[in-house]
Order: sequence, then structure tokens, then C-alpha cells
Amino acid sequence: MSFLKRAVLYLTRKKGRTVLLTALLLLMSCFVLLGVSFQESAKGQADSLRKSLASGFILEVNTENELYRKHIDYEQGGGSNVYVGPTVTDEMIEKILSLDGVKDFCVNWMNYVWTDLKLKPGAWASTQADDEETIAFAKKVGAGWTTEEELRVWQNESVVYPCQNGDLHYNFRTGALNITEGRNIAKGDRFKAVISEWLAKENGLSIGDTFIVETKEGMFQPSEEPLKTWGEPVELEIVGFFHANFSQEPSEYTYESCYIDNIIYADMDTYAVLEKNQTNRNDGNAYEWEGYNEVEFFVEDPGELDAIMQRVEEWEELDLNNIRVVVDSSAYQAAVKPYQRIRVFAIILLTVGLAGIGVILYLVLKLWVQGRRHEVGILISVGIRKRGALGQMLTECLLVSMMALAVAFVLSGPMLDGCADAMERMYAPKADAEAYQVSASIYELEITKASSDEVMLRHDVSMGALGFTTLFVCSVSAFSVCLSFGEIRSLEPKKLMRLM
Repeated sequence: MSFLKRAVLYLTRKKGRTVLLTALLLLMSCFVLLGVSFQESAKGQADSLRKSLASGFILEVNTENELYRKHIDYEQGGGSNVYVGPTVTDEMIEKILSLDGVKDFCVNWMNYVWTDLKLKPGAWASTQADDEETIAFAKKVGAGWTTEEELRVWQNESVVYPCQNGDLHYNFRTGALNITEGRNIAKGDRFKAVISEWLAKENGLSIGDTFIVETKEGMFQPSEEPLKTWGEPVELEIVGFFHANFSQEPSEYTYESCYIDNIIYADMDTYAVLEKNQTNRNDGNAYEWEGYNEVEFFVEDPGELDAIMQRVEEWEELDLNNIRVVVDSSAYQAAVKPYQRIRVFAIILLTVGLAGIGVILYLVLKLWVQGRRHEVGILISVGIRKRGALGQMLTECLLVSMMALAVAFVLSGPMLDGCADAMERMYAPKADAEAYQVSASIYELEITKASSDEVMLRHDVSMGALGFTTLFVCSVSAFSVCLSFGEIRSLEPKKLMRLM
């Protein structure tokens, strides 16, 4: 009788063991099949999102490089280090814009300004110059000593974000802000501004009105004249109002410059003047500055992003000394979050299937095989070699594995469909959840998109998932049998005969 016939006969007679083994292998197959399918689906969707949402790349200066930092001493004592190394220049921007597929750019930078507007009250609004808590707080954040004039500077300090095209700025591009009246900053604007509805209402301003921004000495260093103006004041004409599509909770530790209602968007000419005011300062510490620390470029086809980035990195004429080229993943990071969680879930399924059930399967097969010494002894006594007995057990295990896999493949469609539906509902954006997360550090306001679009997963099992599951389940079961049979193989025939 061949070992195949003996294997079939054994399985039909030992129905209890066959059912137990089939159940374990079926469970393992389902876990592995679902895990691999979810892993493939989440990875595929993440790659698609990257190609569709990674809309550009960023030239980013490494301002922390000590080789390009200069120490500035203050007249009142102390000092600070400023970056004076290579930057992204207008010439570099023009060269990159000349590449096929690059359509526009946006400067990711800001200027601190003093304004004559009444700002939303922040950390400095309710403080007094001679108050001990105020002095302690000022020292904690590095603001030096506090006088009435210094408080006036900090209470009216805001931030200007320069734009060539306001609609391309991250906060407008992601929908965190939208224009409610007038228009956004546009190419060709000179000394124009977009402010919040709240700021306009509080100061009685309308489209076409103007206000002043200045560079005050007290904003950047301790001074006996903190209200002294560096360079030229800038008069800005209001061309639009924006509304924030999120709520920002007030805090006693939030600076005036970190409230979205106090933020100002202006054009590149305004940026040039404000940078000149700060670099050509009238305190004897002027330093040369040309260009930008971070510039974002947008491409027409996200699928060509990698190729365009490679061309930029290899373009010797650009001289990217101390400048990094990185992918703009701001919108992508928000949309990919649920898929990253699904991949974690897939890894858990695979771990349970591969490790957990695999260990249980090995232990069961070990007990099963080693409990058949008597049977092996009989086979040897009738002239069948040990490898013939091993072949029979491998055949039994592989037959059961194929039965379990067949059932798993039949059930895979409905299982994956139900699990995918559950995942899509679980990670769908909550209707009442904030779409944006707001964090205000000591120096700036950061807005990140928190919610994503609808989660879409594959509802079919790929051939790759079927192939991997088949290979893994059969390999684990065969390996377990061979490893368990090792102890029997090491026994001499006479000893096996005595065990009969």
C-alpha cells in the first residue's frame, strides 16, 4: 500500500484529529489571508494617495548648521546666533520653475511685526510691567526684563505670512482658512494684506482700508528703546478677509502672535521690506541676507514628482549646498493616517496567524507525531522505511492543509468584504470631529489637517495573497511535521520495536 493511500486511510479513520487539525489550519489561513489582504490594500491606497496628494516638493535650508551661524552681541548684554549661510534665492526659484512639470511656488516663512491694530488679547494683554509673575514669565520665555514700553511691543506683536499666491499657502490650500470677503493675495500685489474677519470687525476696517506694520527693536532683543523702529514702516491695504474653519481655545500662555485671528497674510514686496528692516538693522549688527529658508514647489502631475525631485537634486547649477529637497506631504499625512492604522491591524493579524496559531499548530503536530511511535514501529516491522512513514505524515498534513485552504479561499470573499466594510466605517471621518488640529508654541501657530476623506479598501483577495497564504500554511505544517519526526528518526529500529 502506498503512503498516499495510508495517509487517506488514516485521516478517514482518525476523524477527531483530522477535524482539529483542519480547524487550526483553517483559522491560520483566515488570519494570514486577511492580514496580507489588508496589508496590500492599505499599502496600495497609501501609495495612490502619495501620488495624488503629494503635490510638490520643498527646498529646505538647514538653519541649524553651526558652520553658517553668526553670533550677534546686544548693546544691553547677551546676544543670539543667526543663520547667515546659503538660502533659496530668486534665481534658483526661476530655474526650478523653468522645469517641465513645475507650475508654481510658495514661500513657507513668516515675519514678526508690530502693528497699530487692536489684536485679540493673549498672554501679554493682562500683565503689568512691575508684576513679579510677569517678570518671571518674561524670563522663562527669554523676553528679558519687562517695562511698560516692552509690554506695548509684545501686546501688539503679530505675524505676517508672505505669499505670491495666497490660495497656495498651506492654511488656504487645506481649507483651514477661506476668503469670505474680497480676495486673496495675488501675483503682482504690492503692499496688500488679508486679515481675519474678527480683526476687521474689532478695528472697524473694510476692504480698501489700510494699517501699519513695523519692525520694532524690542521684538528681537532687550533694549532701552523697545519701541524704536528698524527700517521703514509698511502701510498695507486690505484686499480680503478670511474665516477660520476651526476653533482655537484661548489660553493664558498663548501669545497674541499665536492667535489665528491676529495673523496677517501679505505679498512678497512686503516680505522684502520687512526682511530688509531686520537684516539692515540700525543697532550696529547688520548682516547680509538674500533669499528664503523654505520654498515649496508645486507640480502638475504628482506621478512625476520623484523624477522632478531627482532632476533638481542632480542639477549642478542650483548649488544646493546646505539645502535639502524633501517631499511635501502635508495633505498626504492627514489622508494616510487611517491606512497606517489599518496596516498596524494587518500586522497584528499576521502576527497572530504566523506566530500565535503557528506555535499552537506545531505543539499539536508534535504531540500527534510523537504519539505515533507505535505505528511507526509497526511500519518498520513490515519493511517500510522511516522516510516512508515521514512521507505518509507529510502527505496527511498537506492534504489537511489543502482542505483548510480550500475552505478559507471560499470564505475569503465574504470575510474580506465584511471586514473591509467594518474598517471603512470604523475609520470614516466623524461628522462632529474637528477637521483641523491647532497647536500654539511659544513662537508660532501650527495648523494640521486631522480628518481625512472616506476610507476605501479593496474587497477582493489578490492572487499574491492567495499564493503567500498557501505557501506559508503548507510550509509551516510540513516543517512542524519534519521537526516533530526528528525525535522518532533518531531512535534505533530495535528501540522502536520495543515501544510496540
